[in-house]
Amino acid sequence: MSGPSSLEETVSSFLETIPEGASSSEKEMPSLFLEFSQLLFDNPEHNSEKILISDLGGFELDEFLNFYLEDMFPDDAKIREKGKVFLKKFRKFLDKKALLKKEQEEEWKEFFKENEIR
Repeated sequence: MSGPSSLEETVSSFLETIPEGASSSEKEMPSLFLEFSQLLFDNPEHNSEKILISDLGGFELDEFLNFYLEDMFPDDAKIREKGKVFLKKFRKFLDKKALLKKEQEEEWKEFFKENEIR
């Protein structure tokens, strides 16, 4: 991939790494993250602009894990845990592909620490 990676392309690549027999929530969570990001960055004036991995910092992760998931799935007591598992795996994937910028890595590390994601 040349230039900065779009979130959509990256999530698609990540989905390809999920084993066929994985639980539905494991496959659903990346799509929810993409949907959340599109809502968060929705700008009617610039709807052709892609969301980049570099756009995602600690604030966006916090909004996704601590607000969006719980608002969308109030009856799922384990939704935050599922979100944490996804974010941990997604970060490993991003690290492996070296897609996070140095400053972004620090923000993600702080977010993981604050939310006890190990």
